[in-house]
Amino acid sequence: MLQHITAAVKSTIDLEWIRCTGCSLHYQGIVDGIVRCLTRIYIPWWCKRTNRLMTESARRRATKRKNKILTHQ
Repeated sequence: MLQHITAAVKSTIDLEWIRCTGCSLHYQGIVDGIVRCLTRIYIPWWCKRTNRLMTESARRRATKRKNKILTHQ
């Protein structure tokens, strides 16, 4: 799965400016480093955010269910 994410990042983000600034010899290493850093930062962030949203929705459902019980509906 990580390969799919790194491929998507490489194809989506335009990093051609690195090659144009005179770093053509180190271009691939720099791009790989940027992609690796992005995936290490944003994959855990996205997972935590998704879990937080899921727990909030579960909390709302539980509150609605408790309110129904308390109001005898």
